[in-house]
Amino acid sequence: MHQPLIETYPMTEVENRLLQLIEERSFRRGVFRLASGDTSTYYIDGKMTEVHSEGAHLIGEVLYERTKDLAIDAIGGLEVGAVPLTTAAVISYHMRGRTMEGFWVRDKAKGHGTQKTVEGKLRPKARVVIVDDVVTRGNSVIKAVEAVREMECEVAMILVLVDRLRGAAQLFREHGITDYCPVFTIRDLGVQVDVREPRQREIGEEVEE
Repeated sequence: MHQPLIETYPMTEVENRLLQLIEERSFRRGVFRLASGDTSTYYIDGKMTEVHSEGAHLIGEVLYERTKDLAIDAIGGLEVGAVPLTTAAVISYHMRGRTMEGFWVRDKAKGHGTQKTVEGKLRPKARVVIVDDVVTRGNSVIKAVEAVREMECEVAMILVLVDRLRGAAQLFREHGITDYCPVFTIRDLGVQVDVREPRQREIGEEVEE
């Protein structure tokens, strides 16, 4: 019997408030084309919550609570989605007297200066958590995973705010990452996913061979 691709947890008070804020500020219905190339009848503009004063605070608190016991060295992910999440997380660590490095991975290396792909003081062989705001198929997150693995870093967890349940969990497992933790899925925002379609899975549903 296969393990569920996505583990579920009861929501905390902070997570419930963050979900409410995402619904109010970031969730829209309509017809949209996504970065993955898919079209969708809804869109989550995560930045509308992430750069809001309460939203940034709540995100930092949630990311801290999900990662505080992992014995990690750094938190980060692919620009642009991971940048506000990383900032919020490291501030929450600082407010508790704990040091945490943040970093983000450029989609393309800079053509000037240091020409770095990874920004921030990420040391080789560090133990890291990769974060992102909204995932569809997960390809953007894998870019960040591959970049830190080139530095011989260990990916302890992938942590995202919202999973659209379009195959990201399966892709992460295919890349050797079994600790995947979305704070919310699109079902929490009232969107019903047709699990009969390929690569769309319910929370906890096993993947059929």
